[in-house]
Amino acid sequence: MRRVFLGVGANLGEREKNLAQAVLRLDGIAGVSVRRRSSLYQSAPVGPPQPDYLNGALEIETDLTPSQLLKACKEIEQALGREPGPRWGPRPLDIDLLLADEVVAEPHLQVPHLELHNRAFALMPLCELAPDAFHPILERPMKALLAELGDQGVTRVGAFAVDP
Repeated sequence: MRRVFLGVGANLGEREKNLAQAVLRLDGIAGVSVRRRSSLYQSAPVGPPQPDYLNGALEIETDLTPSQLLKACKEIEQALGREPGPRWGPRPLDIDLLLADEVVAEPHLQVPHLELHNRAFALMPLCELAPDAFHPILERPMKALLAELGDQGVTRVGAFAVDP
């Protein structure tokens, strides 16, 4: 089993419900088990003007390959209403592979996420779950990367609830 950290975010529709549905759907995939959830954080969007995001991080265990996991995440995004649109545009759900037990460098998938070290909205929930996690490319702990970056206006807004 691999340990993988996912970043989840939503800024359209019922944001909290979309994030909860993402957790339930991920946990329902054979070979995927959601182990822990961070708190929820609110952040201003990156990109064109749009509503604020709710963000969180998930720690999962999986026997899927990173490419299989990415495919499953994209299917969940589509099932919850994500449509093709502009880069960094608004969306009802976004799921990113942030960090894993291995480095992945494929044309369609980079793990750790290429922008992880630049985004407090990803680092803050990740550090809540795994403050001593290590960035294998930058060779730095995540908490040190976050300390250097600062909070970028990201605020903790509450628990990441998942209704049964």
